Amino acid sequence: MFYALGIALSLAVLFLVFTSSSFLFFPAMLLRRRMTRKVAPHNAANVLFAVRLLPFGIAAATILGLILPAFLEFEPYSTREGIGLRLDVLAVAGGLLVAWMVIRGWHTLRATRRAQRSWRKSAERIHVEGIKLPIYRVENGSALLAVAGIVRPQIFLSREIAETLSPGELKAALEHETAHVASFDNLKQMLLKITRPPGWLKAFQDIDVEWGGASEIAADYNALTRGASVLDLSSALIKVGRLNRGAAIPDAVASHLIPPACNASLGQRIMRLSEHLQGTAQLTAHPQDRKLMFAIALGVATYIACIQALLPAVHEILELLVR
Repeated sequence: MFYALGIALSLAVLFLVFTSSSFLFFPAMLLRRRMTRKVAPHNAANVLFAVRLLPFGIAAATILGLILPAFLEFEPYSTREGIGLRLDVLAVAGGLLVAWMVIRGWHTLRATRRAQRSWRKSAERIHVEGIKLPIYRVENGSALLAVAGIVRPQIFLSREIAETLSPGELKAALEHETAHVASFDNLKQMLLKITRPPGWLKAFQDIDVEWGGASEIAADYNALTRGASVLDLSSALIKVGRLNRGAAIPDAVASHLIPPACNASLGQRIMRLSEHLQGTAQLTAHPQDRKLMFAIALGVATYIACIQALLPAVHEILELLVR
């Protein structure tokens, strides 16, 4: 009963916190454009991702940081407390939410593996100096240039693009894909996919699209800090943009040089690169957000200092769910 009660409480709190915080922070979703205006364009992707994943992050932090410690600290192992109807209903709702996320994650991983196998069928591994990730040149007609996978990312490059781009342009495009890997963009893609709310919450859906465009701008910026030429990267984007690109495989985790769903951001990317070329935009190598690091450190220190005082109150709240 001890473990059943702990699982039921965790699922119930997950459902309550996730759903309530989704609606509580809904205004932030609507004001996201104002929020991103205050940061550099190459950092907008991080802001959008944080806003979009905030409800899930709060729910996970609440369970791991408060609910489970309070339950393990104060609930006797030999407890005979039953699971009432209210807790039953909330736990089932939380279980369905977790099951839905697990199913989505499984479909996403399966689609990604299927895409990688499909591209590798007629592919030849090649080497480009300075790029450490495995690169496969795909023998098909679609204009493909993408990095796929999370744990072992691989770059897939179609022969059409390899023959269209100059060596400098190809190197700049591959640096762009490497920047996606360094920013864990494929992992972020997967988290966004498995936590996506229902379609009628359009603001959440719009953030996913906007994050895709912002992540491309960020990858362009990071590629430049890695030594890619502004002129070569701009030329690569224009050349690849003119090619007839194949549609992305649905649900697969992959970062394309020009994503099919983000064609509208191509003009913004070219404009940003033009500003760098003209010297009107500053390029800072290895940008660091010290305020963010300070906020995280302050939050951790506050949690450590207050956790023992909070646990009894948290356990009392849990008792209200059980009764």
